[in-house]
Amino acid sequence: MKSKTGKPYSSPLRAEQAAATRNRIVDAAVALLQSDDTGFGMQDVAECAGVAVRTVYRAFPTKDDLLAGVLAAIKERFEASVGLPPTTAEELHSVTGPAVRAVYELEPLYRALFATAAGRESHRRSAGERRAFVEAAFADEIAGLSDEQTQRFTALIHLVTSSSGVLFLKDYAGLDRDAAAATVSWAVAALIAAVRDPEMRHRLEPKEAE
Repeated sequence: MKSKTGKPYSSPLRAEQAAATRNRIVDAAVALLQSDDTGFGMQDVAECAGVAVRTVYRAFPTKDDLLAGVLAAIKERFEASVGLPPTTAEELHSVTGPAVRAVYELEPLYRALFATAAGRESHRRSAGERRAFVEAAFADEIAGLSDEQTQRFTALIHLVTSSSGVLFLKDYAGLDRDAAAATVSWAVAALIAAVRDPEMRHRLEPKEAE
């Protein structure tokens, strides 16, 4: 629809309704993921959300787009609990505890997403973004590292602070959220201390096979 000036007409109310519909569709996808780990179809989502299937496709042209929407919803709820992403090592360390507790609170959403191959693949595609975030937050710490050291360090930071890593602590170590938060905080502090110590950097280098 166009206005009298010939420009596309944008209604705040229409935009709000569209956003509400998108949220209903995402919530429906989450509900279906939680109730059935074998996956779902777009028709299933439409029925659960109470909208026409064409409305689902209008909001999310493909299932991958919908799963990306689920990831975005999880991220939004995570950041609502923790705040904006940290930009330095100190900030990351300070929010580790709240972030781990947020993972525990959002556990059903994470488990629902990871229950399907499509969900895991959608999450995997965001790995580059998460790796870039770690490298930016630890720019000072990795400035003097080799490419191999940087790769190892960022991989370990990502592992111990990831939702999968946190849920591993719950499932296999039996840690409650406070114990898991303390464990992840300790691991992050140890990694930071190690990478800032030149002698420790040297000692952590792989030994040549004799």
